[in-house]
Amino acid sequence: MRKPAVFIALALLGAAAGALSYRHFAQPKVERATTIAPALSFATLDGKTLALSSLRGRWVLINFWASWCAPCMDELPHLVAAQSNYGSLGLQIIGPALDEPAAVQPLLRRFQINYPVAANFSAGDAAMRELGNDRGALPFSVLIDPDGFVAERVLGGMSAEQLQQLLQRHLGRS
Repeated sequence: MRKPAVFIALALLGAAAGALSYRHFAQPKVERATTIAPALSFATLDGKTLALSSLRGRWVLINFWASWCAPCMDELPHLVAAQSNYGSLGLQIIGPALDEPAAVQPLLRRFQINYPVAANFSAGDAAMRELGNDRGALPFSVLIDPDGFVAERVLGGMSAEQLQQLLQRHLGRS
């Protein structure tokens, strides 16, 4: 008499788990970013001020880096290629360096950086922390959607493939 009750209980439990799994996995989950990006401005090396608010309507990838950071140096060519490949789809990369302008200037030429770069350690560090990097580790990238919401954060260097997957996931194009 005990065995049928156990089997019935297990069958009911299995049916409930199946129904919950179906509701969870069978239908696509669209999750909208809920964190709005802070009102940040960057003083670029060409003497301009670039406010995030001026880039509404575009995808913005903010990549925090430094000249002394080896993974940052590995990532720079991928970012230059991404700006070239995805700029027409509305991507704007910004590169605040946690560094001094004198250390960054030669890298602009070496890597042919094609997006705005800022170089102010304390301002970059403060902006990075406002965007969610409380560790202070580099590189750190934040993708902001056209409505000004943080879409994704990436702590650590991205390979060309990882960067492409991130951008394809949000902007499309291969």
